Amino acid sequence: MKLRRRAVVLGSLGLMGAAAAEATVPIETANRRCIVPVLLEGQAARMILDTGAELTVVTRDAAARLRLGRDEWVGTTLRGAGGRIEQHPNALAREALLGRLALTQRANAGLSLPVTSLDLGGADGLLGGDLLRGFTLDIDFTGATLRVQTTTQTPPTAGTIALRRLRRNLLLAPLRLDGRELTALVDTGASVSLINARGLYRLGLTQQSLASDPNGSVLGLGGSFVARLHRFSELRLGPLTLPTPSVFTVPLAEPAFDLLLGLDVLGRRPLRLSYGSPSLSFGQG
Repeated sequence: MKLRRRAVVLGSLGLMGAAAAEATVPIETANRRCIVPVLLEGQAARMILDTGAELTVVTRDAAARLRLGRDEWVGTTLRGAGGRIEQHPNALAREALLGRLALTQRANAGLSLPVTSLDLGGADGLLGGDLLRGFTLDIDFTGATLRVQTTTQTPPTAGTIALRRLRRNLLLAPLRLDGRELTALVDTGASVSLINARGLYRLGLTQQSLASDPNGSVLGLGGSFVARLHRFSELRLGPLTLPTPSVFTVPLAEPAFDLLLGLDVLGRRPLRLSYGSPSLSFGQG
């Protein structure tokens, strides 16, 4: 009998090993997306750096182009924020490299990667938390570089935001929005931040109070959906303060956090994200 597993990927295995201690790679930052070069089976793939994805995912077209093998034993069900559900056999890759760093799901084994049929805007997949969680990421959006190093346990410094883990591969950050304490999923794969039903309830916002807000279309791994753009007075994330931010809202059910924190906030300054501590800090920019 084939083994199947279910994964929730928000758009989104074992410890990661590394052949080198650190690497620096170029990133593409157009259209509020952070795309990094990954070698799969020695072939170049453009992957969205997605800390909001629990698992690393490749598109069906990329799996075919890169001639990745088919996992005859394992498939993954993907459920995205828009509600779309799809299930495919996983793709197999014997080797994955980010710069000089080897990306592994477990020691001395290849990768079994979930597959999506969705168009990711030209990207070949999502580089998710299962392969990132052994690293500290330094993202320089202005300089268009990503520095990745193996994580060590370090005490927090001034200005560092302590994070919490969610289901091993995801990271949650505390923030204040109009004076209300909220919990945000740190999501570098999201171009914009998005408040869900739990966040709307904690902010005291109803569909009636949002009725006059402009509509917009938000694209996630689960498909596109209509959201409303609401203006707030102030957002505070550690030392970062944003006056009168506009944030998309949509009443999607999510019990673990109040909003996705995307690159419209995270991309304001150079960013250090550590999975080992776990913590987040901003540089000057």
